[in-house]
Amino acid sequence: MITKFVKSMGYALKGIWTGIKEERNVRIDIVAAFYVMLFSKFYDFTLTQKVILVLVCFNVIAFELMNTSVERAVDKPDKEHYIQAGAAKDTAAGGVLLAAIGAAIAGVMLFWDVKVFKEIFCFFAGRPIMIIGFAVTLVASYKFITLDNNKK
Repeated sequence: MITKFVKSMGYALKGIWTGIKEERNVRIDIVAAFYVMLFSKFYDFTLTQKVILVLVCFNVIAFELMNTSVERAVDKPDKEHYIQAGAAKDTAAGGVLLAAIGAAIAGVMLFWDVKVFKEIFCFFAGRPIMIIGFAVTLVASYKFITLDNNKK
């Protein structure tokens, strides 16, 4: 029983790793989640708001992984199933789009505060080393997103 569970966790982790390695959009979502969590430190979010941020970030990544699985499962179908395969891929992509739109709306609702924007600006303006550190994370994020692992 435990062995089956451990095996299934291994398969799940392998799937997540495959998504990270081979899917640019998964990497974009991870980077976006990183910056959401980083900038959330400037806000006095309640526990409920923090939970919402975590759930929204994980949901977008999860939807992206599900979309990837649908795309791979129906890739290059025979002529008889071509239309259904396209519909499945489009529907899965639509799920990701809805999750991303929901995340963007939640982000605007939680983060849009001009007072905090000014605090963030002052934080970085008064600490040049932090600007450099932030720039380094941007470069690292770009490199991570644009990895080419010759997928599939």
